[in-house]
Amino acid sequence: MSITKERVQAPPSAAIEVDVSSEVLSSLINMAGRQRMLSQRIVLKAILASQQFDGALAIARDTLRTFADSHAVLVEGRNGMPGLFSAALRQAFNGADNVAQQIAGFIALASVALDAIEHGLPRAQEALHELIDAVDPLLAHLHRVTAVYEDESRRIAQSQKKGQRDLIERIKSIAKEAHIVSFNGQIVASRPDVSGREFAVIAGVMTNITRELENVVSAFVKKTAI
Repeated sequence: MSITKERVQAPPSAAIEVDVSSEVLSSLINMAGRQRMLSQRIVLKAILASQQFDGALAIARDTLRTFADSHAVLVEGRNGMPGLFSAALRQAFNGADNVAQQIAGFIALASVALDAIEHGLPRAQEALHELIDAVDPLLAHLHRVTAVYEDESRRIAQSQKKGQRDLIERIKSIAKEAHIVSFNGQIVASRPDVSGREFAVIAGVMTNITRELENVVSAFVKKTAI
């Protein structure tokens, strides 16, 4: 069965930003980088298939299927992968260069060429040459897309570090406030006419501060675990 353009057509760009873990980013970078190798393998196996090498056609079809599936995952998201999770990636795939369309076009060319080779059609060599001509421009686009994923990884890592620094500063601020309240409580407690109500107010403030400090620490642990 041929792999059509419609199957891998890029969805409309969204206006949302998605939180992505370092593990997911690593998987996306590896997947984007692997697309270059897969595209070259498709062309190589198509050439060998046209020369009647045993098994080359089956390998070419399997590689094309993997390439198309990976493209769909990168663009649409699937199995924990977020799709185009940032404006930079949406621009990379759907911007002026129409990279998503060009990838879909390459998939369609490869499918047509492999069908023609399999059935010995007169147009097989022409289709193969069109596929060969398409691979170098595609490789340049895939390289730029991979670079965008790497840039996004660095951007997110920097953002996470800033968030960690902000949490640390907030913890310090709360701890300082807790220390001041505690010190004032000691002063109040030293007075001979101190009442239970004053202690209750101080205890309540201290409880709230302590609870907030625990929440901040919990958030910090979650952030650093990403």
